[in-house]
Amino acid sequence: MYKKYLVGLLLVYGSLAGAQAQGSASALSEQDFLNEMPIVLSVSHLAQRLDEIPGAVTILDRDFIRKTGARDVTDVLRFVPGFQTTQSFEEEAPLATYHGRSDAWANRIQVLVDGRSVYSGHLFGSAGLGLQTLAIDDIERIEVLRGTNSAAYGARAFLGVVNIVSRDTRTTAGAAYSIAKGENGIDDIGLRVGWGESASMYRISADSREDNGLRGAFGKNRIGRFNFVTDGSLDPGLVYSFKMGGLEVAAGRGTVDDPGGGNLARFRFMDTAFVQLDVTKSVGEGEDYAFGISRTLINNNDHFPYQPAGGGGAFKNALIDFGAQETNDVVSLRRTLQHSATLRSVMGTELRRELIVSRSSFDTLGSVTSDFVRLFGNAEWRFAPSWLLNAGALAERSSLGGFNMAPRLMLNWQAMEGHTLRAGTSSGFRPPSAYEKFGARRYYDVTGALATTYYTLASGDLVPERIVARELGYLGELKSMRTSLDIRLFDEQISDGIQSSTGTPTDYGNFERSTITGGEYQLTWRPSPGTELFVSQTITTIDVQSSAGADARVRAIHGSPLSSSSMALLHQFSGGIHVALTYQNADVYALTSDNGGLYSRQRVDVRLARQFRVGRSKAELAWTLQNIDSPYLDSDKKFYFEPRSFVTLRIEN
Repeated sequence: MYKKYLVGLLLVYGSLAGAQAQGSASALSEQDFLNEMPIVLSVSHLAQRLDEIPGAVTILDRDFIRKTGARDVTDVLRFVPGFQTTQSFEEEAPLATYHGRSDAWANRIQVLVDGRSVYSGHLFGSAGLGLQTLAIDDIERIEVLRGTNSAAYGARAFLGVVNIVSRDTRTTAGAAYSIAKGENGIDDIGLRVGWGESASMYRISADSREDNGLRGAFGKNRIGRFNFVTDGSLDPGLVYSFKMGGLEVAAGRGTVDDPGGGNLARFRFMDTAFVQLDVTKSVGEGEDYAFGISRTLINNNDHFPYQPAGGGGAFKNALIDFGAQETNDVVSLRRTLQHSATLRSVMGTELRRELIVSRSSFDTLGSVTSDFVRLFGNAEWRFAPSWLLNAGALAERSSLGGFNMAPRLMLNWQAMEGHTLRAGTSSGFRPPSAYEKFGARRYYDVTGALATTYYTLASGDLVPERIVARELGYLGELKSMRTSLDIRLFDEQISDGIQSSTGTPTDYGNFERSTITGGEYQLTWRPSPGTELFVSQTITTIDVQSSAGADARVRAIHGSPLSSSSMALLHQFSGGIHVALTYQNADVYALTSDNGGLYSRQRVDVRLARQFRVGRSKAELAWTLQNIDSPYLDSDKKFYFEPRSFVTLRIEN
């Protein structure tokens, strides 16, 4: 089926390209379609046009995000080629992964919020909690680099980077209010206030998001957020941005009447708080410096008494604790220099310290401190009018992974205006997490004198995971046809992949060696000023040469669907009426909780909205129906995402 879908899309695109060559006229001008080529910073630390970057990037802007009806970031990322998402809170918070997920975590992509890394070291480097940092209404755009980017960010950018960019304070002056109510216990409310003058702007936002979660999962899920930001300039060449905020997640986890007593139904609480300061100074034409400093605190509170049906013996009521406290401190400095009209570069350094305190995860060790020192650089050289070379590398030394380097070389050729071909290679690495390297888990009786045998005992005999990626890409901007097409063909070879061992106690080793090959595309077509069609598709094959065992092999091979696709059709009618129809499909993939079955899923959403005014305020009333088809399995064979509808009201002035 997916082959017919792909062929049909290519035929449509070919027809559009042919029509462009004939110079067909349209009521929508090229200027209306693409006033400016989008600029991204998150790929190489250089501000680059999409046709100049060393990789494939998907940009989801604020307008697109709002029209999909998504309530959080992970629900938006399902439209990105190659991404898999879940709405489950069972292991952490809703997750997003790229090109596969063989365990319960999403630790092979880097997630940034306004440039600040938000992963949890205690949760294997996973970033589910960090993806919830901003409310949907506070997001300006999401930039997603599809492919390894350790050459710019180091350890966690193994398969890709998600950069969530908050709204500019200059665009959020005044007050805004939103509320959503609907089926499955949906109960959301948000408030935002912005004020200030051009030299200094401020914004405070707070919101709460609540629902009953997936069918089969225990308890309600609730997220509460608070964010403050101030942006301004001290002189014409000095710009600053200060941010602080907090996030709390209360979510059900476990199994009601668990006979083994090792995963009782309970509520787990996770919270995080941060402060961040970024300063940019221009010291001359073509030269500037960027300084950043941040602290992030993460607290995971998850424990319950051991009460098995059989009584539990000496260990009855023993504390089963999965909690931890984390402190992450980061300081960075970056210099950008325009050497000539054809050459510019960026160089920088980052120092990062991660402290994890968890007696339950590290036993007598109690805590682990990990230090990272990074040096990075990227040069962009236009050695001919139609040819652009990006060359970059990062060197990192860490207490978890030792010394590692990640180079990248990418060549962009503008064959003709609006048509850019890209070819290159890059490498990446992921050092073991603190738990994979130092984990030691056993349990004590209520007196603390008697201990069980170890359930996890990491030997620490690990080296970082490695990836070498080769890719071919095409970016077409058919302005007269209001169409853009991005194609990526990839070959990603992973060695020394870290997996858990079989048996007890669990250890971690470099068992995985695999190759991920395939292709993906995304197409955007705007046939009229009020209509947009977005289509994406990925076809992936994962060949596993070695793994920790048969179960791990199945999860690795089928961690990414053989074929996945998404579509969003958005149309604005007269009178402020807007309709959105979205579709997602994934064929042949494994669930992390089931090694025996392969699954598929599809989801169709509909959103109908009406924009109007209340006095001098702008307002929108929207009705969203998610998953109009049958319930589908989400992350676990016990959990189902059921159809649900809700109504949203937004008012802002």
